[in-house]
Amino acid sequence: MIEAARNERMIKCVLKNFANDHGFERFAYLRAIGKDVKTVNNYPASWQSVYIDGHYSIIDPVVTEAGRRETVFSWTADNWPAHGFSAARRFRDEAIDHGIRSGVTIPAVGTFGARLMLTFASSRDSANVAALFTPQDAIQALLAIHYRLGSLPARAAPKHKRHLSPRESICIRWIAEGMWCHEIADLTHINPRTVQHHLDSARKKLEARTLPQLVSIAKDEGLL
Repeated sequence: MIEAARNERMIKCVLKNFANDHGFERFAYLRAIGKDVKTVNNYPASWQSVYIDGHYSIIDPVVTEAGRRETVFSWTADNWPAHGFSAARRFRDEAIDHGIRSGVTIPAVGTFGARLMLTFASSRDSANVAALFTPQDAIQALLAIHYRLGSLPARAAPKHKRHLSPRESICIRWIAEGMWCHEIADLTHINPRTVQHHLDSARKKLEARTLPQLVSIAKDEGLL
C-alpha cells in the first residue's frame, strides 16, 4: 500500500488505517539527520505545539530509547520518570493528557546516517508488539515509508496558514459530528441559510469541494 501512495496525504491515510486496524489511535514517522528533523504524524495539533515549544525531543524517553535499540520495542508512559515537578514529569503528564500513553516504536538507520523512527501510540495503558508485526516486517515497513517519502516530488513552498472564523469552525465541528444544517441552526440559534453561508465560506477558504473534504482538510491543518 505504501508503495502505491502518490503523495504524503495518501501515506498518512495508509498509516492511520493500519494504526486503527491494530488498536492504535496515533502514528508518527520521524527522520533526523543532525538537527534536520522531518515528521509525518497524526498527533493532535495541540500536542505537536507543546512538544516543539517545550523542546521535548531532548527528554522524550521514546526518542532516547530508540537511539539505543536496533529492534522494535513497546513502551508505556506509566514507566517514564515522574518525580516532583521536573520537566520529565510535565512531559509524561502532558503526553497522557493528549492520549499518548503507550505504544510500539520501530527504530532504524537510513541512508546518510539518518535516524528513523515509526511509532504507533494509544491511550491505553499498554501495547503489544507481537500483535503488530514481526521485528523483520517492522523494519521493512519503516524503510518502505522512508524511501517512499524520499521519492515523492518536492512539495511547493508552504502556504500561509489559513484561518477560519469562530462561526465557521463551530459549523464544521458539528458537520464532523454528523449533523445537518438545520440541526446546527437550532443549536447555534442562527438561520439555516447562515449556517450554509459559513460552510460555503469555509469551503472557499480551504479549497474544498465537498463537506467531508472540508472536515478532512480542517483537521489536517489543525483548524478544529
